[in-house]
Amino acid sequence: MEVFTWNEPTRLLFGCGAVSKAGTELAGMAAKRAFIVSGKGATASSEGLSRLRASLGEEGIETVLYSEVDHDPSAAAIEAAAIALVEAKADCIIAYGGGSPIDCAKSANLFAAATLRGHDGSLPAHGGARVSSFLSGELGYEKPGLPLIAVPTTAGSGSEMSGTAVTTYSEHKKGLSSPLFFPKLAIVDPEVQKTMPAALTANTGMDALTHAIECYVSKRSTSLTRSIAAGSARLILANLAAAFESPDDMEARAAMAEASSTVAIAFSQTGLGMVHGFAHPVGARAGLAHGLANAIMLPYVMEACAETTPGPYAALARDIGLAVPACDGAGDAEAAGMLVSAVLALKRRLGVPETLSAAGVRVTCLSDVLLDAQSYRSRRWSPRDFSDQELDELLNRMY
Repeated sequence: MEVFTWNEPTRLLFGCGAVSKAGTELAGMAAKRAFIVSGKGATASSEGLSRLRASLGEEGIETVLYSEVDHDPSAAAIEAAAIALVEAKADCIIAYGGGSPIDCAKSANLFAAATLRGHDGSLPAHGGARVSSFLSGELGYEKPGLPLIAVPTTAGSGSEMSGTAVTTYSEHKKGLSSPLFFPKLAIVDPEVQKTMPAALTANTGMDALTHAIECYVSKRSTSLTRSIAAGSARLILANLAAAFESPDDMEARAAMAEASSTVAIAFSQTGLGMVHGFAHPVGARAGLAHGLANAIMLPYVMEACAETTPGPYAALARDIGLAVPACDGAGDAEAAGMLVSAVLALKRRLGVPETLSAAGVRVTCLSDVLLDAQSYRSRRWSPRDFSDQELDELLNRMY
């Protein structure tokens, strides 16, 4: 019998039109003034955000929009958002956008609670501690922030349901984890995701698939996390191409939104694997979008792991119907190969570059990427115990 713990405090409101129920939800939380964190691009002027603010306005909830978040928020971006949050005198925070605005909102919220907000809720004259102390873990994550509501506009990161946040700090992508990072409420509305450009649909969808596969094969997986991860992987493999090729296919969009959010419930328990171990430094060092980095590298890492440890991949292939059940490990290599082939076929259908070099990553970045990957905090949970030399060889193969 397995023994494990489970922590998922986020309430999920899911479905087409869900964003229009935000006002009712926040009124039930006694909210009066919401600080909305969004990205710098088209999201800030999107129809979905307008519907969100209109719903809040119907309940008499004021809004302050902060639309300054860029990709992979830096320490400076988190500090600026935290200061703006305190100055807004809000009683809740809404993250509207992809993984970057949601992660920025999480960190800014806790940083403001830990160092910036005075006893009366105002910004102290001294400006509080620097965010570097927060990101390094020196300050710890002890004080809960304001109630956080996450509204994802992409189907990929799953940040709306997770207790993690990623930021770029000292030329590294740093993953932060704390129960206090979990949003109080996630509002997942597939309708606000249908305006994603095709490339973003592909890259974020492959990010979600990476989450599902790495969660399933993790050494920390349980029967429950594997069940959720398999269900998400099945949905993604069946629907991502349709969402990419037919943006208005709402059944495919809804399936992708569901898969992205629910697999985050599982990977919050297990952590992720070496695809992310490479993808984070490739993003920080080479500027490659996170979803695209995952999309390129996923089949390579799967194939390398399956060379020595095919069992977890074979089990996933059987769980999602790609391979038939087998006894005593018979046929594991073949079943794992079927899963790798399915991922490769999807990658090529989506037009994902074959290699990192084809995506424009410079060879001069590789040594720094390797050092970061070798120190990845979840490396020990990979199904294959890679040596440093094997990680070097794998990176060169992916390049």
